[in-house]
Amino acid sequence: MMALLTEMPADAPAMAQSIIEHIEANELDEAETLLAQMNDTYPQTREVPVFAVTIALVRGRPHEAWQLVNGLPDDRSPELKAICLKMLDDPSWHGYATAYEDSPDPYVRLAMRRLLGRD
Repeated sequence: MMALLTEMPADAPAMAQSIIEHIEANELDEAETLLAQMNDTYPQTREVPVFAVTIALVRGRPHEAWQLVNGLPDDRSPELKAICLKMLDDPSWHGYATAYEDSPDPYVRLAMRRLLGRD
């Protein structure tokens, strides 16, 4: 995800960082507004669901977050799927987490190991 953002011209990485900061500050309306601006300016960022999923989860809307990732191919955003399923108390989260705990992607690997309590 970050590779996609850092390869974009102009202010996409700065916009992404600002979205993260707003989420961390629990300023979710502001984060959502910036996300919409980033998606309008750089349509390819719509393919990166992490921000929208995180906003939905922080708002306590795990079903909404799940809907954002449920239709994606199995190998796309497995960490987000596992987190959403765990938040929904769906036992299938464990299968996603176990399947990707040794992922070559360091972010996915870390997220899955933490979810499994193996970090």
